[in-house]
Amino acid sequence: MAHYDIFDPVPHRAHMRTLAYLRRGDRVLEVGCSSGALTEHIAAMGCRVTGIEVRPDAADQARRFAEDVLVGDLTTMPLALPLSNFDAILLIDVLEHLVDPVGALRRLFPFLREGGRFVVAIPNVAHWSVRFHLLAGRFAYEDSGILDRTHLRFYTRDTARAMLEQAGLEIDETDVVPDVPLLRLKPRFVGANYRIASLLPGLLSTEFFFVGTPRRTS
Repeated sequence: MAHYDIFDPVPHRAHMRTLAYLRRGDRVLEVGCSSGALTEHIAAMGCRVTGIEVRPDAADQARRFAEDVLVGDLTTMPLALPLSNFDAILLIDVLEHLVDPVGALRRLFPFLREGGRFVVAIPNVAHWSVRFHLLAGRFAYEDSGILDRTHLRFYTRDTARAMLEQAGLEIDETDVVPDVPLLRLKPRFVGANYRIASLLPGLLSTEFFFVGTPRRTS
């Protein structure tokens, strides 16, 4: 998905879904924090936020709300972070932009404290809108959304889960970001939008959330 520069307050959408996984007082590492649209609301919950952002100009803006923002590419940058420090590590629409998402995810494992959790959101390439265009013989990159031109990888729910498990995450919870035609345009139908999308997640979800912890090794 595109960089988040504006907070989206719609229930069950990516920003509100992310906040629901956090608790007051959490130490949060937000990978891909952009200019801080979500960071501001995480900090307002009483969380202490550290960000990672590839764009220096966006990182400067995010520092208004974060304790610190590291600048660089997650796959190659030095990670000057305290070990076993974070209660939650967020990768919201990040992994699909990376050449090596498995390796990047594994780099973050040492910084999660015991009992902490990863919260990952990944766009759903099997969404009805993409299927419709494929049936018409079209696959056109866009400036934002599921076919964002900066996406290097595309996932369904099953392949996203398989990638996370390959990295070593044990998935404890999954959820949808609903997008039912017509219902999504009516605020009063937000609950129905979510319930129906949950019945047909592969078709009616723009992205999937995964919450998990690194698998214990004996």
